[in-house]
Amino acid sequence: MALISRLLPVAALLFTFSAFSAADDTAHHHHAMNMSAEQPVWQSEGVVKKITDRQITIAHQAIGALNWPPMTMAFDRPAGQETPVQPGEKVAFSFTQTDSGYQLVRITPAQ
Repeated sequence: MALISRLLPVAALLFTFSAFSAADDTAHHHHAMNMSAEQPVWQSEGVVKKITDRQITIAHQAIGALNWPPMTMAFDRPAGQETPVQPGEKVAFSFTQTDSGYQLVRITPAQ
């Protein structure tokens, strides 16, 4: 009986720490899922300056939603999509922010 009296508080502590650890882990993953599901997509127009295997450099108009002035910047190419544009061509494009920079979502010749 004395052994059970000593082990019961230890077991209760271990259970409590396990429960808090599981709750923290679940909350962390839930937060991460919400972040990726709510990525904003911005749109602009510009002129293609350079195309590489990984990126398309565009001289774009001001993007008011981001408080960006007109500038030239490289965007990661859209995953799994053909990019039917050439350097010097006016384009309309949409993009999102990633951990490594900015990713084109779509790019098409401007109308």
